[in-house]
Amino acid sequence: MLNWWLATISLGGFLVISIGLVLYTLKSSVSSDDAYRVDPIPNDDSENK
Repeated sequence: MLNWWLATISLGGFLVISIGLVLYTLKSSVSSDDAYRVDPIPNDDSENK
């Protein structure tokens, strides 16, 4: 019975670490500065001209 608990805890830990690594890689690969340079927010002054 102890083996099943250890396997469950190990797989749960592996799942948490895997999700953390995926979120970390997505966060580091996506930069909000890049999105602003590609499609900047228009100013109100530029719409009136």
